[in-house]
Parts: sequence; C-alpha cells; structure tokens
Amino acid sequence: MQLSSTPSILLRQHQSALTFRGQRPSTPTILICMRILWNAAGFVCIAVALHDVFHTLFHPAGRGAMSDWLAGFVWKIVRALSHSKRERITLAGPFAILTIIGIWVALIVFGFAFIYRPYMAGQFTVAPGLDPAKHRSFLDALNVSIGGLMTLSGDILTKSRVLRLLIGSEAIIGFGLLTASVSWLLSIYPVLERRRTVGHELTLLHNAESRSGIRIMELPSDEAQEILWGLAAEISSLRNDLTQFPITYYFHSGDEHSGLAGALPYVADLAENASRPQMSPSLRMACIALGGGLHV
Repeated sequence: MQLSSTPSILLRQHQSALTFRGQRPSTPTILICMRILWNAAGFVCIAVALHDVFHTLFHPAGRGAMSDWLAGFVWKIVRALSHSKRERITLAGPFAILTIIGIWVALIVFGFAFIYRPYMAGQFTVAPGLDPAKHRSFLDALNVSIGGLMTLSGDILTKSRVLRLLIGSEAIIGFGLLTASVSWLLSIYPVLERRRTVGHELTLLHNAESRSGIRIMELPSDEAQEILWGLAAEISSLRNDLTQFPITYYFHSGDEHSGLAGALPYVADLAENASRPQMSPSLRMACIALGGGLHV
C-alpha cells in the first residue's frame, strides 16, 4: 500500500518544485483562470446592459450613460450624412432607438455566452447524431445563449442545475427587455406627437399675428393672459417630456416652418417683450413664467 502511493507523492513533489522554480503552471490551473475570465467578462456585459436599461427606462430622469452616448453618436453620423439630402436627418431618432435596443440585446446574449463557454465540454450534451467534440466552441455557446434569450431549446442541452437556472434567468431577462422596449416605444411617440402639435399651434399663432397685424399684447388683458399661461403650461410639459425621454431630442420633425425648434425664437421674443415694466402685473407674471419654461 505504501509502494503504490509513492509515485503520486513523487509527482506532487515534482509539480511543487516546478511551481517554486517559476515554471509554467499546470493545465488545470490555466483552465480555472480561463473559466474565471470568461465568467467575469460575461457578468460585466450583463451588468452593464441591465444598468443602462434601468437608468434609461425606469429611472425618473430617464438617462443611461451608454444609451445617451449611443444616441449622440448616431445623431452625429446621420447629421454628417444629411448635408446633401436634408430629409435624412429624420432617420436619426429611429436609428438611435434601434441601435440602443440592439446593443442591449447583444450585451445580454454575449454576456451569457461568455458564461456558458467554459462549460461547453463537460456540462452540455448534444442531440443524438451530433459529435460532441465539434460543439464546444464559442459559436455553440452563443447559440445556447440566443436560444435561452428567446426561450427556445435547441440541439445543445445542459446537465447542470446551475446552468439551467442561468438559462431560465436569461429567458426572464429577454422577456423583460422585450416588454420594456415595447413600452418605451409606445411612450415616446405620444411625446413626439404632442411636440408636433405644440409647434404647429405656435406657428399658427405667429402667422395669425403677422396676417392680422394684431399682437397678443394688444388683446384685452384677460385674453392675453389666458393665452400666455396656456403657452407656459405647454412649454413646461414639453420640458418635462424631454427630461423624461431625452431620446426624443434626436427626433427631427423634418418641417422647419411648423416644427417646435423653429417656433421657439418667437416664443422667447414674445416672453421678453411682454415682460416689460409698462405691462400689467398679470401679463408680466405670465410672461415671466413663459420665459422660465424656456430657459430654466
């Protein structure tokens, strides 16, 4: 019994001596380190995606660092491509949303694929008729991750309870991401419609002043005050919408005459002229509120 254990003792002593001399570590050590690196990369990708999703969709300010940068990056590219054809600028907002959602999905898929990759050889089984040795690559892990996100079972299944739990968690994240993205889209377009409506109303008001020759300040005080307070309320509502959904900043209406951006100088001029000391106190207060909605 003592003789049979002698070779294993000598082998362990030889490995310890190699480690002490600074030589290359054993293969199991390298595999463990690689597994840790794969898992760390996967969890970082998932954490970055979920952090940005939370701050973009659920935080009251609605601002995620990565999504803000992506939206600005897409805006710069589309604006550079719109010099020759101005109407291309209207594609910036839709492209920005698709890019942000696509990056979220990619980070989730690749993150879980990084986690699955070290276990493809020992913790996953393939369907009958397939060679297990040919299904251990990162592409196979990516295939498992995509199937988990879409709640589809493919030709590669896991034997590990922990990995099954991870695949189920990925399916929950995928379903939640789909639901949140759809809700985000449905929330954005009413904001855009309201912005177009306010811009059109301001344009009509400006045209009415130009054609009739009657300024708002020349109307009876009660009527002018009512108009100004209504404008102040609408501008304040639009500011809140832009704070809650900053992605709407990158949606261009394509109409420079009736768009909100073209009407804001008129509103600023109206607020400045009507807040002069010779105006009635009620009009001055309404105009100060209107100017505050623009500049605060």
